[in-house]
Amino acid sequence: MPNDTPTRPELNKEVVRRFYAAVLRTPGGPDFATIKELTDEQEVELNWGHPDSGVHRGAAIGPARRRMHELTGLDLSAITIDELVADGPARVVVVATNSGTDLHGNPWRMTVLELVDVTNGKITKKRSFYQDTALLRDISLEREAALAQKTSET
Repeated sequence: MPNDTPTRPELNKEVVRRFYAAVLRTPGGPDFATIKELTDEQEVELNWGHPDSGVHRGAAIGPARRRMHELTGLDLSAITIDELVADGPARVVVVATNSGTDLHGNPWRMTVLELVDVTNGKITKKRSFYQDTALLRDISLEREAALAQKTSET
């Protein structure tokens, strides 16, 4: 008789699957109630090669993530979750494809890996690894310089 009880890795994958479905919900934008239900995020690491990258904790997570999205021209509606891999008791590996545009409208697209820690059914930590951090750094530095110039002109 087969065991129909989901394993801890399967349960963790379901938490992560539901989280990304809520983040990437269209139409209507993110489902913040579900996101809040599934997260108790204490730490996030962004390795995109810009001075705003690094480890962010607590209340600093949201602003760091928004800044990264703004500076890299990330198109949230174009993110695809390609694979979820979980074998251990707490970690899910997310293989995703992100894309966006640089300041001149040139498109970029790359694979992103996220290591997502799930504890007691909630996402507690995420570390993102981008395929081409040099490209993201260059895009963000150019956009940051343009934003600074625009601010100084007003």
